[in-house]
Amino acid sequence: MTASPMTSKATGIPMISRILSGTAIAALAFSIAACSGGEAAAPVSEAAVPAAAETAQAAQPEGEAAATAAPADAAQMAGMDHSDPAAHAAMAPSAAPAVSPAPAPVMAPENKDQGGGYVLPAAAVTGHDLPHAKIANFKLTDQTGKAWELYKLTDAKAIVLTMHTKGCPIGQQLVPDFKDIQAKYGPKGVQFLMLNSNSYDTPKMIADEVASFKSVIPVLKDTPDQATGEPLGVERATETLVIQPGTWKILYQGPLNDRVTYGRARAKADQQYVGNVLDAMLTGHAVTPAYIAPEGCILVFDKRQKG
Repeated sequence: MTASPMTSKATGIPMISRILSGTAIAALAFSIAACSGGEAAAPVSEAAVPAAAETAQAAQPEGEAAATAAPADAAQMAGMDHSDPAAHAAMAPSAAPAVSPAPAPVMAPENKDQGGGYVLPAAAVTGHDLPHAKIANFKLTDQTGKAWELYKLTDAKAIVLTMHTKGCPIGQQLVPDFKDIQAKYGPKGVQFLMLNSNSYDTPKMIADEVASFKSVIPVLKDTPDQATGEPLGVERATETLVIQPGTWKILYQGPLNDRVTYGRARAKADQQYVGNVLDAMLTGHAVTPAYIAPEGCILVFDKRQKG
């Protein structure tokens, strides 16, 4: 029996709905101006936010709030000097930065006029329709000096490539999540890599941070002209791509999960976006490419700044 694209053989539930559900909860995340720097990809109406917040609060297990990690705050996002009294003053409630609803996860709507399939939305900053159909080959070295070539990773069952930025609060809070997903899927043949395209992050700086967090995922350093990262249309640190070896198709692009967003961190994620895609790939199901608007510190690309 052949499963339809994005459909679970066991349950018959469309896989795309399993991957991209929970938009109401994700819409509660608030974008801090110091780190977002752009318009939301899919704005959420003001009326929808209080209603979603009430629903989420009612559904939250008792005691969960006490177990949650501290959310990434405005001062961290802005890179303030916390020893400066002015920085402390800026953190006071009366001086809190203006906020707007964070982008909700974007599900590609079905396009029946073109024989089914999905129309993928454009990213907020780049204007690209994402994910791109295919990723180009690259040859880069990681923070230890080890060389990697993407198209030689044909033995992998899937490749997970995550954008890295040194010092990003959301990225640092998600380190345990990346460790967990690598521990779960690495033994199943999934290759995990990170890519740092920031021109101001040196290999030594990257290596020091990786060591301090005891991460074992290699962080590849992009070329000085950012030739690997910029064409992907990525916008944020922790933005993650799931790649199919051999075809080199990008099957998913967006956040790892929904556990940490602007102004909110929970003990456990409700949605495991990347994990669901990997489950589908490893069980032989077709995966419809999907994009979810990411959250995280903005990636700076010289070509985009000049454009």
